[in-house]
Amino acid sequence: MTKEKSILKNVIYKTLLNVFNIIVPIIIGPYAYRIMGPNLIGRISYAESIYTYFLIFASFGIYNYGLREISRIRNDKSQVSSLFSSLFVISVAANLIVTLCYFIFVFFNFKGTPLFPVLILYGINLVLNVFYIEWLFEANESYNFIAIKTMVIRIIYIILLFTLVRTYEDFLIYVSLNTLLFLLNYIVSFIYIKRSVKFNFSNLQIKSHVKSLLIVLVMSNANILYVQLDKIMLGSYLSEKYVGYYFTSQLITNIINALLLSIIYVTIPRLSHVIANESQKAYEKLLGQICKGYFAFLFPAAIGMFLLSKEIILLYGGVEFSPAIGILKIFSIFMIVAGIEFIFTNQIFYVKKKEKFSVVLIGCGGLLNLLIKYILVVFNMLNPYTAIATTTFSYSCLIVVEYIIIRRKLKVDLNLLSIKNMKYLIISFLFIPIVYCIKYLISNLILIALLSVIGCGVVYLVVLLLLRDELVFSLLTRFNIIKSNNS
Repeated sequence: MTKEKSILKNVIYKTLLNVFNIIVPIIIGPYAYRIMGPNLIGRISYAESIYTYFLIFASFGIYNYGLREISRIRNDKSQVSSLFSSLFVISVAANLIVTLCYFIFVFFNFKGTPLFPVLILYGINLVLNVFYIEWLFEANESYNFIAIKTMVIRIIYIILLFTLVRTYEDFLIYVSLNTLLFLLNYIVSFIYIKRSVKFNFSNLQIKSHVKSLLIVLVMSNANILYVQLDKIMLGSYLSEKYVGYYFTSQLITNIINALLLSIIYVTIPRLSHVIANESQKAYEKLLGQICKGYFAFLFPAAIGMFLLSKEIILLYGGVEFSPAIGILKIFSIFMIVAGIEFIFTNQIFYVKKKEKFSVVLIGCGGLLNLLIKYILVVFNMLNPYTAIATTTFSYSCLIVVEYIIIRRKLKVDLNLLSIKNMKYLIISFLFIPIVYCIKYLISNLILIALLSVIGCGVVYLVVLLLLRDELVFSLLTRFNIIKSNNS
């Protein structure tokens, strides 16, 4: 790469992709959920949770590790080729071993059950995971290709879904289409990247990477002992229906959060590059700007989701999924906590190569969550509400400890609770009277949601303009909506 790519352009491409990824579920979600119902959706989610545990070990932390390490050497084609080849060999070995273990586990534990064919189809995804090299594109900040490729493939998926899935009897076709989506996405990326990055097996380094990968594996998969654990325990101790309610709330949260995390994902390569080539002060300045930008969108999104939980659930899943309304409210709080933890893990511990701290802390928080869950089981108190509430509590304990270590041990000058950051949360509380007034005057779900988003968005922007918020004026200047003071 001869030129530094603009973070703003990368955010735009990543945001464009995530907006598309939001629109797609909004289009197909209500259609699929009304056809399948809570039980079948819960079955998919339960199977996906089991598959995810194996996928974590098959992926072996290569995505996060490769993203960081390639970002540091991306200007040296020879080093990139050698590192890519080494990681690919490790990926092949990990995926083959884990896939074999997965199919043995599935045959011994689920053969003859309704879950069995779903798990077999997900097993195919494990095989395809060998070709998952999106991290190489992100390390080189090639978000334009990722965006275009993903949008084209998802359009194909939408067409096939509406054509082939008509009733609940098409359940396995619906699951198979997800496997087809993985196949097209992975293969296209792999073929494209091979045009510019060649294999170089003459200088493979396996052992030197495995230790770091094991640390990243634990660090980057907190869901093992958090949200994924919730779904496994709900499916094991209650029923698929409860997993369906939980998963619906999680999915909606992920749809919204995916757009917000664009800011985080696209800046990891740049932060890695800055800290490797510039000063600690430059790193802290960029980190502070990223946190501020992230909170500017995170807080209003979370507050808005909390206030519109009923409308969102009923519009997305229908009346059958109404028990998920309260779950989504708790998920809106979880989204804030998890967002802060994501910054700590990926933009501080990981970028500064202090993964060991993060691994220990995440593990301790996860064990706390596991202990609380078993207490809930013993006292017959486990349900989707208590599951996400206790996970939120465990995450909150985790970020408090992480923040103390970041400030005192890592000496990173990050004032998370500064007025510059917290003002976005304070302003977002203005949404409460606005939404309740709209709900009092209007009964139509679509109008409530639409007017609430527009009304809250306008008020939020106006208040920030009145406060002469630096972030808003910077964005307006960048897009030539207002003129720079320097011009």
